[in-house]
Amino acid sequence: MPATAWYLLKIAPSFRERIWGREDLSGIYPSLPAASSRIGEVWLTADDNVVADGPLAGRTLGELCRSCGRDLIGQISMPPSPAAAFPLLVKFIFTSDKLSVQVHPSDDYAARVEGCSGKTEMWHVVNAEPGARLAVGFRKDLPPPPRDALVRAIETGEIEQMLNWTEVRAGDTFFVPAGTVHAIGAGLVICEVQQNCDLTYRLYDYNRRGADGRPRELHIDKALDVIQWRTCGGRTSALQYDAAGARECLAACRHFATEKMIIDTPVQFATDGRFQILIGIKGQVSLESNGHRTSLCSGEAAIIPAQAGTFTINPVSGCVLLRAYQPHLRQDILGPLGARGFSQQQLSEVCFDDRRLRTIETVE
Repeated sequence: MPATAWYLLKIAPSFRERIWGREDLSGIYPSLPAASSRIGEVWLTADDNVVADGPLAGRTLGELCRSCGRDLIGQISMPPSPAAAFPLLVKFIFTSDKLSVQVHPSDDYAARVEGCSGKTEMWHVVNAEPGARLAVGFRKDLPPPPRDALVRAIETGEIEQMLNWTEVRAGDTFFVPAGTVHAIGAGLVICEVQQNCDLTYRLYDYNRRGADGRPRELHIDKALDVIQWRTCGGRTSALQYDAAGARECLAACRHFATEKMIIDTPVQFATDGRFQILIGIKGQVSLESNGHRTSLCSGEAAIIPAQAGTFTINPVSGCVLLRAYQPHLRQDILGPLGARGFSQQQLSEVCFDDRRLRTIETVE
């Protein structure tokens, strides 16, 4: 496909049932009637998500990656295998109950054992009921306990009390690197940006049973292989790119950067040879590129292909967007924020080096 044919790809959401999900999604999808089943996740950029409009309507992201991946996602984002999966998965999470206590593997472990990428992710809290909580890491750094001790903690449920639970409010953001044990509580709507991998190792699941009536599978041995016992990740402190605060960096690592944008006047961006994802959190905007125009509302996502060039975001009603992309950390994050006068400590609270599970102050 020639570069001039690329346009903003609005993506049709994919609704996924989960045992801990909810029927009412009106906080994000106000015109959507209550579901007949519990929807826990809405996937926006999976390989099987479909383009919703324009000449490529009906094509999946996986198909487009395989046929013209470099033009779509850019050279720095090209996946290492011929499978050409889209690099980032964006989803909304809706909870009416706790998710399992779980952990995700690193790239190295996942490639060696599972034949796929690992999973580092970030969460942006969109809505939170009073008292809603989530957990990232342990309450204190721990030496790896003997296997038998961990198994006993799982059997008794004590592992839940070992976690660093914290109350959250709308607008909070958390970074969750691979290897960090975590859990999400009830009463939350979260936008998650992650590596495009759905690999999860469950440690504890409250003795729940799946749709087949059997206890849901745990993955204790593999979880023990990948757990980082030193607390890492957690709540971030958003940093503003401009004095007006209309654009903030929420979290960044080598896999992705996520920004929050408040759009009240037209904004123009260039793709710079890399794909970008826009995610509607509130209100509505009109998007325009290469003569193609589409709208974006809360709960929707649009992918700006690497070869789309310049695009414009026009506000329609009070709008909040998230913008996700694969960054050059120094060029896109550390340089601009450092020029604004933020200290090394402040930068380390939003930009992370998940390869070594240390903050960005170790990165050259």
